[in-house]
Amino acid sequence: MNFWKGEKITLRAIEPEDYDLFFEALQDATIQKYESDIRIPMSQNASKDFALNQSLKGNDNDSPFLIIVDNDNNKVGMATPSITDRRVGVFTCGMFIKPEYQHKGYAYEALSIILRYYFDQMRFCKFNASVYEYNTSSNKLCEKIGLAVEGRRRKTVFVDGKFYDEILYGLTDDEFHQQIQYAK
Repeated sequence: MNFWKGEKITLRAIEPEDYDLFFEALQDATIQKYESDIRIPMSQNASKDFALNQSLKGNDNDSPFLIIVDNDNNKVGMATPSITDRRVGVFTCGMFIKPEYQHKGYAYEALSIILRYYFDQMRFCKFNASVYEYNTSSNKLCEKIGLAVEGRRRKTVFVDGKFYDEILYGLTDDEFHQQIQYAK
């Protein structure tokens, strides 16, 4: 059994040839504005160097780049779980799904696998997420997964000429395991 495989997707380590996913994402303002902000485009060479450097980090990386592939082996997106406090056991995760693959359950399944790994294998106790208020898909994902709204940071992002709030979510290991029990 592959721990990193779900029904619809598999999470795998980044490889140098995955540079095309970074290059494509950094050309697409739609993807960028949901991740953090609109950035200056990255060259293909810089994207290649980035993917190569990330692929060489191996398993000891506190912020790995995981490629999300569907059952047809299409690269549908990327997830970047990050340890924010190893001593306490807190982690977060950034993710994007390419627009043509959105609303198919891939993000839900990828995040579920990541939560299961950090809670059940790494003994972490808390997952935190922050989502911009205009990112309705990610806000719905957080609610569907069972994250609780813990707060709001006002006017923390500036996109398309306007300031937006950042919504803060959290999920404890106890809440995660309670949800699993109810799902059975």
